[in-house]
Amino acid sequence: MPNVPRSRLRAAALLGALLLAGTPVAGARTLLFADFGADRGPRAAALRWFAAELERRSGGTLTIRFHWGGALLGANAALQGTADGVADLASITGWTAPRVLRGYNLGDLPIGDADIWVGMRAMHALATTHPELQAEFARAGVVYLTNYSTGPIQLLCTRELPGLAALARVKVRGSGPYARILADLGARVQRMAQPEVYQALAAGLLDCNQNYYYGMLAYRQYEVASHVLELDWGQNLAFGVVMNAAAHARLSAAERRVLAEVASDFVDDFAGRMVTANADARTAMLAGSSGAGITVTPLGPAGRAQLAAAGERYIERWLAEAAADGRDGAGILAAYRAHLDSFARERDALGYPWTR
Repeated sequence: MPNVPRSRLRAAALLGALLLAGTPVAGARTLLFADFGADRGPRAAALRWFAAELERRSGGTLTIRFHWGGALLGANAALQGTADGVADLASITGWTAPRVLRGYNLGDLPIGDADIWVGMRAMHALATTHPELQAEFARAGVVYLTNYSTGPIQLLCTRELPGLAALARVKVRGSGPYARILADLGARVQRMAQPEVYQALAAGLLDCNQNYYYGMLAYRQYEVASHVLELDWGQNLAFGVVMNAAAHARLSAAERRVLAEVASDFVDDFAGRMVTANADARTAMLAGSSGAGITVTPLGPAGRAQLAAAGERYIERWLAEAAADGRDGAGILAAYRAHLDSFARERDALGYPWTR
């Protein structure tokens, strides 16, 4: 055997290792994921965790390529675009398809626990086990995978509001059924995109904004409105991830099992990030570490009961709409409430998964 220098042997070994590392896994699939949000913040971080875990647990056979900021599909087109195969996976919102996703849109109503983890777990359980919701997604040409949450709603105002009675004639930016309930309570509700709210608050065009603690911090709205009426009210849960039905069917049974496991674990990962983001934002704004500090007025038990009572009207409206569509709205609602109760008991007994 020729006398080959050790340096050349080491170089050959390194080259071989690099070639092996770059060799695609046999049967590997790259899934296109369309997201209408930006590649930053807790949701984007959780999605990157989702992609990394899916690749790791599948042994490299399933990888994800993200298209952020609506570059592939915007929010309004995400559901139909995924069904049509423009993307393999996408983030979707139920409000863009109110009749198609009638059952799923239950998640945007102010029902039960405003706890992020409890709500996400309950909606994931409902969407993955209830025959009506499974059929709903199947008719839409997609498979439901997992869920997001916006977190509980708060009111950020330019002056202190001691309670709900002070909402009369107050100019509030709001959205969804929560905005309609605020209007029922006497507020003058306006529709406006969050990036426009800062200037509207500063100019006096708005008195309050419906938002979440992490959103107040991200948009720096605390600089022009320093009083929070802490509602800890509801959350938007008709907000999740779906997959093209044909692409899902092409996966092997083992790949579908791994995908379902990672999708379920995503709920715990994202909920943990959101709980932390909200708590950190609240602490930072109270302390004034990011600029002007805020004051927080917690809504008392009577106020919470008033919000719950005001929300019943919209739950009844959803039930009537579901019945008109031939859906078992009462059965879906009962199952959802049972899941909420079950996961609230689990949280109370065991704590959150990331603290166990």
